[in-house]
Amino acid sequence: MMPEPIVMYARARPCPDVARARGRLTELGLEWREFNTEEDEGAARRARALNNGTLRVPTLVLGGRVLVEPSVEELDAALIAAGYDLSRAAGRARGEAPARAGASGVE
Repeated sequence: MMPEPIVMYARARPCPDVARARGRLTELGLEWREFNTEEDEGAARRARALNNGTLRVPTLVLGGRVLVEPSVEELDAALIAAGYDLSRAAGRARGEAPARAGASGVE
C-alpha cells in the first residue's frame, strides 16, 4: 500500500523553513504536490484553514497530519508515521530528482 501523497503549501519568496522542507524532500527523492500561496488564493485559503486562520509556510499535509514549519526531525518522523520508507527513499535520492506537480511557479 502506497503512503498518502505529500502536499506542501509554500511561497516563491525566499524562506528558510520552505527551503528546509523542499531540501529534505528532495534529498529523500520523494514526490510532493506544492501550492504557491502567493499566487493561488485557493491554496492560501486552504493553508489558513489548516492553521487556525493564519497563513504560515511551509504547511505540509501527509498521512492525515498537518506539519507547520517542521524541523527535519519532525518531517522525518511524520514521513515514517505516514508509511514512507526513508531508507529506500534516501537510496533513490542518489540517482533521481523528485517530481513536483502543481507548483504554480514555485521553485
